[in-house]
Amino acid sequence: MTNDERTRLAKAWIALQTTPQHAPEYNSLFWSFEQTYNLVREDPLEAWNLILTIWSLDQSLPTRQSLSAGPIEELLCFHGESIIPHIERQAKADPSFATLLGGVWQNTMPDSIWNRLQEAWIALDGFTFLRTRRPELRQQQREKLPPLEVLQSAILEFAKLGALLLCMLSLYVVFRTLFLSIEDPHAILQPPQIFTNRMLDALLLIALSAAISLLGGIIFRESEPKPRSSLAATLPLQIFSWATSIMLTLFVLARFLETHYIFTPKVHW
Repeated sequence: MTNDERTRLAKAWIALQTTPQHAPEYNSLFWSFEQTYNLVREDPLEAWNLILTIWSLDQSLPTRQSLSAGPIEELLCFHGESIIPHIERQAKADPSFATLLGGVWQNTMPDSIWNRLQEAWIALDGFTFLRTRRPELRQQQREKLPPLEVLQSAILEFAKLGALLLCMLSLYVVFRTLFLSIEDPHAILQPPQIFTNRMLDALLLIALSAAISLLGGIIFRESEPKPRSSLAATLPLQIFSWATSIMLTLFVLARFLETHYIFTPKVHW
């Protein structure tokens, strides 16, 4: 791989880390993940050079997190013996790079490689951090989050669930109004005015459902990492747009068939 090809791959990989999965650009950048994945398994030295290129181009938080839990961790799992010396030298020469190693999990890494990685790991204050070798304590250190952050995350997840359920419930009410409501169950034929009233009621309910879906879309978008996608791409608004389009199309089609084909033009439901 040439330097230009490596730089192009690194830039695409960096861009992929901050691109939402439902964004149109995500699929056009996904090749960088696949190529990096293949390099990690088949060409460890080239994968290491790619990691250094990525690090030289961008040291933002998304890149740091993805490097630690992605290429670096997998590279040590698959090719630990040949890669750990490179990591030790780089960590010694660049303390900021050494902080990346704090986000690496042992996974399938041999204990010998894992212990050497611990020795190379440097805390954010620049001092060597000797972590315990007891797995349960190490896991507690990594999983410990600020209580306020945990509470906010839990509230946001419940809000997303509630918004999605309200969106689906409002759409069910629209469906019931359009297709399942019968004003006079004893009459086979319904006067045209009943259908007009039913359509007006459905439009009011659709407006209410749109407001609920919009609120749900805002909640879903706020939970996404930046840069955030548009409101129209969020799950509640996608469900609302597809469901209302299908229901209105079926209602109009059913009305047309009932009026012009099932009954004579002089008899209307």
